[in-house]
Amino acid sequence: MRVCLLCFSLCLAFSSYAQDSTVYYNASILVAGATDQTPFWARANQNGSVPLNGNYGLADIGLYKVYNPHNPRIFQWSGGLQGIGSYGKTGNLFLSDAFAAAKIGVVEILAGQKRMVTGLMDTTLTSGSMSVSGNARPFPRLQISIPNYVPLYITNELVSIKFSYSDGYLGASDVNYGSTPRIPKTYFHQKQLYLNFGNKSQRLNVYAGINHQAMWGGELSTFQLYKLKPTKAYWYTIIGKTVDHRKIGNHFGTIDVAGEWKGKNWTWFLYRQNIYETGSLFKVINFSDGLNGFSIKRNRPTPKGSSYLAFHSFLLEVLGTQNQINNSPLSGLILFEKGNYYNSYIYRRGWSYFGTGIGTPLLPASGSTKSDLPRSNAEFSNNNRLWAFHTGITASWLNLKFAFRGTYSRNSGTFVSAYESVKQQGSALLTAEKNLKILKGCSVFSGLSADIGELYPNSYGLQVGFRKNGFLD
Repeated sequence: MRVCLLCFSLCLAFSSYAQDSTVYYNASILVAGATDQTPFWARANQNGSVPLNGNYGLADIGLYKVYNPHNPRIFQWSGGLQGIGSYGKTGNLFLSDAFAAAKIGVVEILAGQKRMVTGLMDTTLTSGSMSVSGNARPFPRLQISIPNYVPLYITNELVSIKFSYSDGYLGASDVNYGSTPRIPKTYFHQKQLYLNFGNKSQRLNVYAGINHQAMWGGELSTFQLYKLKPTKAYWYTIIGKTVDHRKIGNHFGTIDVAGEWKGKNWTWFLYRQNIYETGSLFKVINFSDGLNGFSIKRNRPTPKGSSYLAFHSFLLEVLGTQNQINNSPLSGLILFEKGNYYNSYIYRRGWSYFGTGIGTPLLPASGSTKSDLPRSNAEFSNNNRLWAFHTGITASWLNLKFAFRGTYSRNSGTFVSAYESVKQQGSALLTAEKNLKILKGCSVFSGLSADIGELYPNSYGLQVGFRKNGFLD
């Protein structure tokens, strides 16, 4: 009923106020097949839309009202609906995006579920942000934010700021201990703050910021002696309070730094996401764990109709999560000396939503790895200690657009479910897309993907699809 009411309200708004802003649509359909399960890069960072089963069909359609950048009004609104349906061994139909938002000046208030990522990175080719990568389905949330960098006038516009504060709903979760095996309601708290030193007219911009996420809920069952009501548990989650040597909620985040140089023909971007986990916010766990990235992007488009091979962007990332040693453990207890990224000692779901990881997909769900690898029912992921080397390239040739993603990783399992030896894994995806003249904004695309190694089942996949997008007004 709530979904129907939201759909009706958005459709009414689209029809009533389309003349004040821009209405955008997109639609696609594809069929895919694989020799085993869907290869890693054919399903990773797809907002939970692609089935794990290797043979499937998928269709999605979306309608969005976006802000009008040429509208001088202080108040504007936006909204969107994105429906996804797939059919493989079983059928699945759900709303990926379903949100409404209002912007008053530079401040935005959003309600609903919307595709989002968190952290400093190259969003087009990255292996995935550590905190929120766009790998899992969007979950319903209420958020207030400054979504774009806004100059601080006291700095003569040399420093800009953006931030967000939100709370979301994740649903029920099995727990590892407490008076009940299952908690009916769990929640997701998030806040982030980022600074940009520089402006659009300068070639060099430096970025720095922090994001903090926490999963919480059911404290009356997991902290029975303290009788923590939801309001108090929420406040303790926000401030990171310690109760009985334990933090309320499962906390995770990154401290990010980046530098960007805008050259005449190319833009160079260097970034680092440094991980912190429960109890280590102001105590650096180590410097070896984190995401390091470097990308270059072409500033000017290639001439229209050009047929020569042209590279548009290149990315190289190195991800390390092998250490996970906290040299300043919470309350000085040995119990918190070792981390367990994306797993939780309370919630069996770990850092996931609808069975898919919220953070980087390179730390996978146990159900996607080979069945003979060690795993624990108390852990979401059976592989969170690894070194991964990732690259991405986009190019064009003969009016075709190409994209490549490739990752090599060395995987050691977890401290609880350690592998007997390092498991090597290679995953790759090559896609090609061509615009068609028959319909404006229409294109056909195809992709070849593969998993070869000891972490995932060896599999080769092919997908072919058609997409159409554009503006209604």
